[in-house]
Amino acid sequence: MTNFFYSNQLKYRIPRHLIYWLGFYFSLVLIWSSTNHNYQIHFLVQAALLPARLILVYGTLYILIPKFYLKKNLFVFGISYVIWLFLVTIFVQRPVWNISRPYLFPDWKEYDMFNFLEIMGNFFDINRAAIIPLIFVFVRFYHKEQKRTLTLEREQFKSELTQLRNQIHPHFLFNTLNNLYSLIIKKSDAAEDALIRLSGLMRYMLYEANVPKVTLSKEIEYLRNYIDLEKLRLNSTNTIHFTSSMNKDNEIAPFILMPFVENAFKHGISNDKKSSIEISIKADNEILMMDVYNTKKINANKDNGVKTGVGMINVKKRLELLYRDNYELLKEETDTYYKVILKLNLI
Repeated sequence: MTNFFYSNQLKYRIPRHLIYWLGFYFSLVLIWSSTNHNYQIHFLVQAALLPARLILVYGTLYILIPKFYLKKNLFVFGISYVIWLFLVTIFVQRPVWNISRPYLFPDWKEYDMFNFLEIMGNFFDINRAAIIPLIFVFVRFYHKEQKRTLTLEREQFKSELTQLRNQIHPHFLFNTLNNLYSLIIKKSDAAEDALIRLSGLMRYMLYEANVPKVTLSKEIEYLRNYIDLEKLRLNSTNTIHFTSSMNKDNEIAPFILMPFVENAFKHGISNDKKSSIEISIKADNEILMMDVYNTKKINANKDNGVKTGVGMINVKKRLELLYRDNYELLKEETDTYYKVILKLNLI
């Protein structure tokens, strides 16, 4: 049905035009015949008026619209249409009617080709034939433009989202390799375990998370492995708590939670003083609540990295792209601690 109304293929276009003209023609015959029930004469009258209507409509559809309207020269299109309507009325409709009238209505008075009131009447009469086709073309054009706009927005959305996701990988890898390097320098026995964990994380990033959404359980497992990897470089002065619970394994955009955790380790952990991080994830049906608390390093940036950190800037953009009105992001900050609270509707 959509193809019948919007397709330009001949197999749809010809029947569509025939249905319109037959419907328009016979509806006028019935309307005018209702006054005197003389169907034969009105059948002939409408036949006499048909050439001007055809010329007006198809001249508009195949000349004026492609030349002006589709190029968005709307003012020029409007002026051109009025001029075209006037020319068809004067040079087609009036002469044809002047020739036909004596045979159709022989008792009528002499016909004045240039009677202003009659010209205006003819002007509006033949214009009726173009109203429905013009509305149809305008609606189809609007529908096409809307579809094109949605396609462009969708492609832009995918492109921007892909770009944002790709930024996460090198950023995360850079930080993690620095941690691994520090263990190797110290010749720590934890370096081997860290390498195994890193390979698992990279496998998730490169293969398992290369989709629009992953299960929440996989994302939580990824976070847990990351936290365990970070713990390997920390001493006993640091306290790390991570808890998670869910009663339904919903799907979530991959890496959407990761920057909050990474930010806490980046700005909240120091082996020079007692530090702590507390991360809590609770998913109750479709609502996810994530609290991330960390103490601050000495002389930490006032914004705790939120404004300047690549990861946090990235995640805010991704939240807007993916969840828009379905999330709340709050923060609490003092001189000694920083806390971020994320509420996410996973529907």
